[in-house]
Amino acid sequence: MSRELPVLDETRCTGCGDCVRVCPTQCLVMAATLPYLARPLDCVSCAVCVVVCPVNALKMAAPLSA
Repeated sequence: MSRELPVLDETRCTGCGDCVRVCPTQCLVMAATLPYLARPLDCVSCAVCVVVCPVNALKMAAPLSA
């Protein structure tokens, strides 16, 4: 089963934390000044984080397989 996860463009991110605040599963956390997907297995691929980002720093993408 392939699902998409949020991917951050660090060059666009302002560190506002909106994505972390709206994450329904709390799998995103702030790591210093940038959001970090700390628990990717908890992500439900809802894309709410992408929608609320004011600078379009997040996108959904399939994770790279090992």
